[in-house]
Amino acid sequence: MASAITHFIVGASVGLAGMPPRRWSIPLTCGLWAVAPDLDTYAMFAFDIPRGTCSAIGGIFHSPFFLALAAFALAYLARKGKDWLALGALWTCAAVTHPLLDMLTDGGSGVMLLFPLSTERFFFPWRPIRVSPLTIGRFFDRAGPILRSELPFVLAAVLAGSGIYLLRIRRAVRKTPSW
Repeated sequence: MASAITHFIVGASVGLAGMPPRRWSIPLTCGLWAVAPDLDTYAMFAFDIPRGTCSAIGGIFHSPFFLALAAFALAYLARKGKDWLALGALWTCAAVTHPLLDMLTDGGSGVMLLFPLSTERFFFPWRPIRVSPLTIGRFFDRAGPILRSELPFVLAAVLAGSGIYLLRIRRAVRKTPSW
């Protein structure tokens, strides 16, 4: 799996691209959605769930199907019926960056990308990201090489998210009447 830092930044960048002007809660919540699938790590250790099962790391909680269901349900509850579909779609996009990044790592057991249609775990053929350890202490022992391997993806996400946000702001300013 990629580091929580990278998951948060990439997810927040998705939120930035879809953010209405001055709504900074959107990138923040998108960043949190991008980190959320790794809660299965803590559940796995707390409930002694064996690796490789559907409930373990990279299992159903990493599937786009589950992430979309959870994001749309929470968006509906949070927005009480107004614009909840747009918020759910944005949260889903941010959350789905998580399994996609994990599929680029050089370790782990893969991601159940097609659940509930299949329980097969997948990786991309190109795996340039160093896998992040499951414990915080071990992460800081290896943080340098891990974060360096993630940096191109972080930079690409931040540039794309910021660029889209700035283009949207520029377009909105052009449409404003200047009388």
